[in-house]
Amino acid sequence: MRIIETPIPLRELNEIREKSGADVELVFLEKVERNGIPLNVVLIRGAIPEIERFMEKLMVARAGG
Repeated sequence: MRIIETPIPLRELNEIREKSGADVELVFLEKVERNGIPLNVVLIRGAIPEIERFMEKLMVARAGG
C-alpha cells in the first residue's frame, strides 16, 4: 500500500495504470490544498513490485515520456 498526493486527475491516473499493466487498485481518499494547489490523495493498493511498476510509469508519463 502507498498513499500519494498528486494534482493528476483520477481519470488520467487510471489511464496510466492501464498502460503500465500494473495490477494495482487506485482509491481516491480526499482532496487537499497545498500552497494553493489542489491535490488528490490517492491510495495505491497492490503488491510492492506492482506499485513500483505503476509509479515508474507515472513518473515517465508526467516527465513527458
